[in-house]
Amino acid sequence: MNPLNQTEALSGHSILEPASRPDHGVYDATLEDWDHARAEALGYTAEHPGVSRNWIRGYAAKGKAKARVVCEAFVQGACGQGVCQPPPHRLRDGAACFFGVTEPTRHLWQQARRENRDWYYLDNAYFDKVRGRLFRAVRCGVQATGLERPDWRRFAQLGLEIQPWKRTGRHIVVVLQSNTYMTVVAGKLSGWWQEAFAQLRRHTDRPILVRGWRSNKMELAKTLREALLDCWALVTWSSAAANEALLAGVPVFVAGECAASQMGLSDFSRIESPVYPQRRARWAAALSGQQWSLDEFRKGVAWRTLQAAV
Repeated sequence: MNPLNQTEALSGHSILEPASRPDHGVYDATLEDWDHARAEALGYTAEHPGVSRNWIRGYAAKGKAKARVVCEAFVQGACGQGVCQPPPHRLRDGAACFFGVTEPTRHLWQQARRENRDWYYLDNAYFDKVRGRLFRAVRCGVQATGLERPDWRRFAQLGLEIQPWKRTGRHIVVVLQSNTYMTVVAGKLSGWWQEAFAQLRRHTDRPILVRGWRSNKMELAKTLREALLDCWALVTWSSAAANEALLAGVPVFVAGECAASQMGLSDFSRIESPVYPQRRARWAAALSGQQWSLDEFRKGVAWRTLQAAV
């Protein structure tokens, strides 16, 4: 029996909490349905008048209204060339930006990387507290590293609380990510989670709480806080849930490169010996400066920040 499809008591090996919903092969980074008409009324798709354009375009899958609007906001701030939706067979000239990478845009993302073009990855915020209000943007990468210059002003504005490290705990939380993200972006086969689970089982007898993927991250955020109580460590590929664990004082194990990588371990065989890095406030302040509102996207704040780091 597949261990990730089991539902057992916490005193056993693993449980699914909350229940996993099938993603049917469609990765959607949105938190809720996007009101495109309202976004247009607020001017999120207007262009800068009288400003020379940069050679950057956005690419969004057909039917992904929020992806189009977020890309439009970012491209507008860069004085770019608009958004292609549905995506073409090949990239237009210049740089590219994506709100997540899905199956319909994977070939364009791969082309940008293959041709060493600049590409920008947009997605939801690094911290649950500002999900739906702020969005991250990364140049030639999927997530920031947390090694960027800390933005203490924005950190203070977010009101993030950092709890002392918890050096005790009963269970381990494993946070899954969508099948499409794992295959399209992470480049991992469908059996990766089963292998990860088996490796954990070889090195610990602690109860394991497996949290299934959902597109509604707001609902997941509510139960994540509960799951982190009495938690020994959180394990994932690159989920932003690792950021929440670090704020809560729970050590993390992340197999993929992500914002939490420098604050945790990637070797699951060391699950009984987690690390407790210092300077979490500096790390959180760095990520705070790498996420922006749509209005800041449109005004070019994100674009200028990313260009200044080149």
